[in-house]
Amino acid sequence: ETPFEIYVYLMAFRSKEILDQYLQFFKSFMDTYPSFEGLPDNSDVLPEGVEIVMPPHFNMTFVHFLPGGYLNGHTVRISYLGKTKFNFLDEAKIGEWLTKLHGDKNPKRILDIGTGPGFSAFVLAEMFPESEIIAVDLAAPYIRMARKWQELRNITNIKFYHANAEDLSWLESESFDLINYAYVLHEMPADNAVNIVNEIYRLLTPGGTMNGFEVPFPDSHLERQIMVDQNTWGYSWQEPDGPQGPEPYLEEYEFGTLLTETLAAVGFQNI
Repeated sequence: ETPFEIYVYLMAFRSKEILDQYLQFFKSFMDTYPSFEGLPDNSDVLPEGVEIVMPPHFNMTFVHFLPGGYLNGHTVRISYLGKTKFNFLDEAKIGEWLTKLHGDKNPKRILDIGTGPGFSAFVLAEMFPESEIIAVDLAAPYIRMARKWQELRNITNIKFYHANAEDLSWLESESFDLINYAYVLHEMPADNAVNIVNEIYRLLTPGGTMNGFEVPFPDSHLERQIMVDQNTWGYSWQEPDGPQGPEPYLEEYEFGTLLTETLAAVGFQNI
C-alpha cells in the first residue's frame, strides 16, 4: 500500500462539499487497478446450475464511496487494502476473536457470508483445517480475487462462490455448524438484511452457531441517531442526488433491521 493510496481513500471522508468532483478523481484512479473480469454471466464463479437475482440496491447506492460499488472489479484492491484500517479485515484480530468465541468448537461445515476478498474465510480455514468452508459474496470480482489468493496461499478447504445470501436455496437446510459474517447487514436495506438472517437460521444445524461482527448498536435512540447522521451525512440511500455519506444504509440498520430483536423473532437463542 502506497501513501498516495491511503490519501486517496481517506480523502473521500473529507469531501462532502465537493463529492462529485472527488468521485470523478477516485474513479479515474480506481480504473488503473486490475478489474478481475470473468465471463459476462459470471458463470465462472457461480455454483453449478445456479442463477442469482441481484437486489436493486446493490447497483444503486454504493457504500464507502466506491465508484460503481462492489460490482466494479477495479475496487477490489482498495477494499483489500482496508485490512490496514479496519479491525474486521485484520486476519490477526479476526483470528483472536474467533478463537476466543469459538475456538472450543469443532464445526464440520462452515459458511462465510459476505466474504469479500476472503479474510474471514482464510482465518476459519486455518482454525478448522478439517472443516469444509463455503464462502459467498454478491460481488463476482471479489470472488475471483479470493480464488486467486487461495491458490497463492495453498488453502484447499474453502470453496468461494458468487451468490446472494438472501437466497441460498442451492444449499441444504440445517447443513452448517457455524455461519459467520463480518460487517455485512448494515450495508443494505432492512428487508434484505432480515432475509439473510432467515437464511442463516434455515441453514444452521440444530444447536449450530451464528457469529456476526457488526457496527455498534447503542441502546440509546439518540446515540443511534447521531451515528446515522454522521455516516449518512443526513441523506437517505434513496436520494440519488445527495452525497449519502460512507454508510448510506446505516439508518436502515439502526432503526429497521433491529438485529437483536430480529434474531429473537426468527428463533435464535443465547443472542
